[in-house]
Amino acid sequence: MHRVVAKVILVNSNHEIAMAKVKRGFFTGHWTLPGGFVDYAEHPVEGAVREVKEELGLKVNIDPNDIVQIAERIFTSEGIQFLSFTYKCKVDGEVTFNPKADEIEEARWFPMDQALANAASLFDVEALRSIS
Repeated sequence: MHRVVAKVILVNSNHEIAMAKVKRGFFTGHWTLPGGFVDYAEHPVEGAVREVKEELGLKVNIDPNDIVQIAERIFTSEGIQFLSFTYKCKVDGEVTFNPKADEIEEARWFPMDQALANAASLFDVEALRSIS
């Protein structure tokens, strides 16, 4: 099975990174960058924008040129191949998260070192390291 994932490194004016503690899926109870599966015939940028809105309640504009990472992993024991697109998006002003109750336990900003320490996904760690 092939799965396409779109993630976003949201950076605020204090250079902090937005992360969400997820309630379901492989990373339940862990912090991840906002994002998720891209729908059929959906561009990864569109998927990333949709996922940020769904998970955090934020409307963002992502420039397709702000791609940070395209990464691929094959998990042979599960029979799954992931292709992950990670974008960077700056947000200005006061930001209030409105996490999706059935998906996200908590959302908050982390300094880069704490974002790296808390990131559960190898895709997220690699993307964060590439901009730190």
